[in-house]
Amino acid sequence: MRAAIFMLSVLLLSLSLPSAVAWRADGWLTQEVVGGERLALGDEFGCHGMPGVDVGEDHSVIKECKEYLTSQINASKWGKEPLSFGISMTDVDILTQSILIEEGFRIVGDQGPPVTGQSLNWAIERSGGSLEQNVASISAIEQGIESNGYANLYWEAQIEDLNVRRDRDVLAWIESQDYWFTTWGEWFSSTHSASEFERANNSITLKGTPTSNGGWDVPGNTHLSIVGAQITSIARVDDGVLEELTLDDNHLKEGYRILGDSDVTLTLAEGALVQITWEGEGTDIRIQDGSFNNFTPFMAVGHHTTDLFEWSSPFQDSPLRFTWLIEPQPDVEPSWILPMLAVLTILAAPVAIKYTLKHDEEMYHSNEEE
Repeated sequence: MRAAIFMLSVLLLSLSLPSAVAWRADGWLTQEVVGGERLALGDEFGCHGMPGVDVGEDHSVIKECKEYLTSQINASKWGKEPLSFGISMTDVDILTQSILIEEGFRIVGDQGPPVTGQSLNWAIERSGGSLEQNVASISAIEQGIESNGYANLYWEAQIEDLNVRRDRDVLAWIESQDYWFTTWGEWFSSTHSASEFERANNSITLKGTPTSNGGWDVPGNTHLSIVGAQITSIARVDDGVLEELTLDDNHLKEGYRILGDSDVTLTLAEGALVQITWEGEGTDIRIQDGSFNNFTPFMAVGHHTTDLFEWSSPFQDSPLRFTWLIEPQPDVEPSWILPMLAVLTILAAPVAIKYTLKHDEEMYHSNEEE
């Protein structure tokens, strides 16, 4: 009986370990398949954690999720290391923040209001609703932009066993707007304006600055306003070429677009030298952070993604860019049927053995009497 109890304890040990959470990698995430295609388009890959573990209770999943992600694919075409972490806590404590920063994360989102008192660089709020059919709303998007200055929608391809469809009408409307289709990390990394390098009569030369907030090496967006002047030319004065942007340019790249007579939006890589000339007095020159092509930032988030193929396939031909918050797929949960059968077998074994021995003994005596 002692042996039976020992065997039962061994069988049940793995079920009693709190950290024994099985998971498997998403085969579609790697560079060679869907992940590589989305990466080339400009999507971003961030983290969401590990199956069955609450980040607030076990901080080790922050590093574990990062190691899982970076072993599969780069975070962006701009950089290998991930910047974004999807987190449901609206009050991220200082310890959690410090561990996130230690692992290189600079952005958290996107449920609930922005994190208060954070030491992280940026907390992004969900703004504009979702992309699901019968849930997506044009008015919610417009309201979100009015309140926050950006749209940050989410997308769930599957809820429990139900496959969810995107709202084609709302998606078509989004794609027809003058939006900058970007991601969390790209927008965050581009928030550095050019600096004044040189000024002469009726001209100014700007120099692209580096990313200084821990983000990727991304061209920075600048808005230049010259009051009382009419801009006449914009050109690189180093070895580079600066392209003039149009309203069809919705994805981040170097370039410029003149807005009216006295304003221009520029997107410059680090070290690029660009000269702007004008006619008129040009009495007041203002250089400030801008938005790519003077567009409203629009971001879509594949919230809590475990199957990249399933979640991204509806958007193969869409100009939208996604921040996929990656989590490994939970493995098939262990069934209690086999353990219960094992328990019943172990409990029944001593009885069966005792019965067999008694039966054999009776047969032995019976044979002797004959």
